[in-house]
Amino acid sequence: MTFPEINYQFWLSKWNESIGQGKVYTNKNIEKYIKFENNINACTNEIIELTKYEEITKKNVFRVIDLIYSWGGRSGRMFYSKTKNRISPREELEKDSNVYETYFEGIILAKKGNTESISKFNSIRGIGASYASKHSYFWSINSDNPLIIVDSKIAGALGHISIDSLEKKSKYRETVQLFIDKAEIEFNDKNPSKVERALFAFHNFYFLNDNSGWKNRIEFEDFNQAKSLAELLFDKPKSK
Repeated sequence: MTFPEINYQFWLSKWNESIGQGKVYTNKNIEKYIKFENNINACTNEIIELTKYEEITKKNVFRVIDLIYSWGGRSGRMFYSKTKNRISPREELEKDSNVYETYFEGIILAKKGNTESISKFNSIRGIGASYASKHSYFWSINSDNPLIIVDSKIAGALGHISIDSLEKKSKYRETVQLFIDKAEIEFNDKNPSKVERALFAFHNFYFLNDNSGWKNRIEFEDFNQAKSLAELLFDKPKSK
């Protein structure tokens, strides 16, 4: 895995100052379960507080789940939508004890910092690869081995068009360790989420979520790195 040569301190500060200050996502389906009228940073803080306890109540589990989807933005809206005459994945998780048990097993793994949690969450209908890592990250955030979010933006920032493409080069467990190593280099800290947030902010400024094109093609911090990344993702020079 090759990390872009960007100013990680700068981009982490951009995450905290801009993305973290943004309002959480909601729609009429999510509002049936939760109304959170505050920003991403406040949402993060509440999740951290709820996931730190050893005793895990079902009420807190669903509060955390709904906060994760509020935090995660519009891409998670289908988790609350009915499809093909089936109840929503959110409703199924609440009503089907087997599905809930699978989710609970994912929590236990994540709280131990076990990367197998992502597979457990990903096996639940409606969660998907991008959100599986979000669930793993938040349930592990108070552990001695916190995990990271690996979504399409992080894959793109690392030069891969999709999460699947990244996974073929670096398994989740390996990726987490590489992020820890990078955090020690850039921040003198073993917290891998600092690297993840810096990469997210960098990608979010320059590129579309699906890595198909530019969001902003203007000369700003680390623009040359963005151009190099664009050539890997979607803007390969035409052969003569």
